[in-house]
Parts: sequence; C-alpha cells; structure tokens
Amino acid sequence: MKILHIIDIAYEAGGAEKVIKTLRDSIQQRGHEVFVLATDQNAAGKEIFADALIPVVRGGPLTRLCKFLWNHDAYRTVRAIIRDFKPDIVQMNTIGAFSPAILWGIGSTPAIQMIHGPTEYTLELLPYTLPASDYHHGSYQWDDIRLIGRLRYAHLRYLQRPAYLLAMRRIKLVVAPSKFIARATAVDFPRTPIVHIYPGIVLPGKLPLPDSFRPTVLCAGRMEAVKGVDHLIKAFAHVHRGFPETVLRIVGDGSHRKELESLAVQLGLSDCVEFAGWVRQKQLYREYATATLLAIPSVWPEALGLVAVEAMATGRPIVGSNTGGIPELIDDHVTGIIVEPRDELGLASAIGGLLADRDRLVNAANASAVKALDFDRDAFADKILDLYQRVLDQHAPASVRVHP
Repeated sequence: MKILHIIDIAYEAGGAEKVIKTLRDSIQQRGHEVFVLATDQNAAGKEIFADALIPVVRGGPLTRLCKFLWNHDAYRTVRAIIRDFKPDIVQMNTIGAFSPAILWGIGSTPAIQMIHGPTEYTLELLPYTLPASDYHHGSYQWDDIRLIGRLRYAHLRYLQRPAYLLAMRRIKLVVAPSKFIARATAVDFPRTPIVHIYPGIVLPGKLPLPDSFRPTVLCAGRMEAVKGVDHLIKAFAHVHRGFPETVLRIVGDGSHRKELESLAVQLGLSDCVEFAGWVRQKQLYREYATATLLAIPSVWPEALGLVAVEAMATGRPIVGSNTGGIPELIDDHVTGIIVEPRDELGLASAIGGLLADRDRLVNAANASAVKALDFDRDAFADKILDLYQRVLDQHAPASVRVHP
C-alpha cells in the first residue's frame, strides 16, 4: 500500500507530529510506502521527517487571507505528488497551512482526515483557534474576547469553515484521537463516519519514583495562555508552603515565558520554579525520570495530551484539568487526580495530597504505567491500516475488491 500523509509542520513540534512520525515509521516497517508532505514552517535547523516541503503562507494581511482560502502552492504540489507517487490513500492531518486547496488537489484519491485538535473547520472548538491576543487576558473565554477576535472568529466561521467543509465532502472517514474530539466534531461531519482511536507512540519504560527528599512537579508543553501554566505557578505557591523542598520544573518555550518567569519572581518562587526551556526527546525522558508527578493545567480542551501518556508510561501520576480529552487519560484517584481548569486551590490540593502520601503516590504510579499500554504504537498502526483497507474496499469497484 502507498500512503500520502499531509501535515502542517515537518518536525516533532508537538503531539500531532510525534504521532504521525511514529505512525509513518510503524507502517514502513510493515513494508508499506509512505510519503509525507509538510510546510517549511519554523523548519530551519530542525530534524525534518517530511519528504517534501512547501513554503508556509507569508505576506501582508490581504495576501494571507487569500492564500489561507486557496494556497495554490499546496494545490500544485499535491497534484504533482498524486501524479508521481500514485498513493492508494491520503491521510490528512493538520492542514490549516495548506488551505482547502489541498483537499481539491488530491482529486479522486480516497482520503481520511485525522483530527489532532481545534482547527478551522471544527465549530465547537473554533474559538480556540484564535491567538491568545484576541482575548483581553488571554483567557479564551467568549466574554473576554476583543473586537479583533470577534472579527477573526466571524471570518473563520462564515468564510474559512464553509470552504473547508465543502472540500471535505471527499473525505471518506474521520479519525478522532479521543472521545471528546469525536463528540465535538460530530456536527462538522454529519454524513461522514467518525472513528475514535487513541493514538500510539513509542512508550518509554517504567522508571522507579525518585527519592522523596526533593519532590519535583513537572510541567511540559508550550508556554502559551491556553496551557494554564500561570495557574500552576500560583497553585505551586500553596504547595511550596507545605512542602518547602518541592521543585516545580517547567519544560518548554513560548510567547508567555517571560511573563511566567516574572510571575514566579513576584510570588517569591524563583529558587524553586525552574524553567528548562525547549528540550529534545531524550532530555524529556530524563525529565520524566527525575519527576515525582506530571501536572497538566490546561484551560483549553486538549485533544488528548501525549506528554501525559509518556509520563504515565514511565510510572508518573498525572494531575490534569477536566477539559477536552485529558480526563480520558486519568482514572480519577487511581492513576492521578482530575481538577477543574483555573482552580488553583484544587490543583494545589491534588498535588499536595499525592506528595503527602507515599503509598498513594506509588499506587498511582503503578496504575499509570498499566494505563499507558492503551497507547501502544504497533496496535495503533494496525488499527489505522485496517481503516485504510476498509476505505479502499468501499472505494474500489466490487469486481476488483480483494479480501484476506
């Protein structure tokens, strides 16, 4: 089988890219051919896993507006790949940088859409596609939105989204990475089957919990308003009073990093809140090894949260927000604790409760490692290949269908 994958970013910038790179490797190991098309967005100096790149949309507001509706570079490039590579099936992933033109460009080739989070065609999740600056306090609350945000939202809902949905009529099947995403996108695909499959990744091995002398709360992800790291730092101020040896280790980078560093100083936490910056995967595994637990304080609906899966696989309990797909990862008070978004006292109580009870912490660590097995990469690849075959069987004329 020959498969074409289309994804906005060409390197492992986040969960979507990690899933697709892992899936590509697993499928190729089974003898199938895979071609990956991406953009050159922030690709300089990165380890690229895509086979071809197109220029990311650039230019002034009017140029960008037009190209996000019709990116002719994307259309022309995918037409050439369809002609030369001749894929049996196309898997669309994140495609916002390609515009709806990418869907028209595949012609009659069967295609599926894997949704990785909020995007231009997901109505319920549309407010979360706006930049944080479109909200007065970066809150992603509708009553906090600026005028520019309302205008941008109107553009997305009444122009961009219809353009995508018109082109997406050729999508044969939708894959959702969580039950939450499957439910949230049902309105966007009323006539297209939606299949929920948890993504699979390379799972690190289980590691012993570090010594309790210096407990470490780990937070790993982008430093943007939607990640709720400011709420975690404020919660940690309460935790630190009861557990003065505890350290909060923040891994990642983003536009809010300076604000978060200033917040830690203002709260008198500069000696116990560490900002590690962006790290490579091997270093991230070392961060898991020294962590006592992982906190995911997101205020927006994460599709799932693969950093949590990795941490669980190493045997780390999760304290996470009750939003999006995060609660699907956590068996409350078994593998971790679920708290409401922005509830700083609740977050502090959950973290402190685990730190105060070593037996409870160990039990949650063991349960997390077992739960992580649901995200095995090989099982995931098998399920996706079965979906490909199902789509191809339905697409092919009855006279040429082949069944095992």
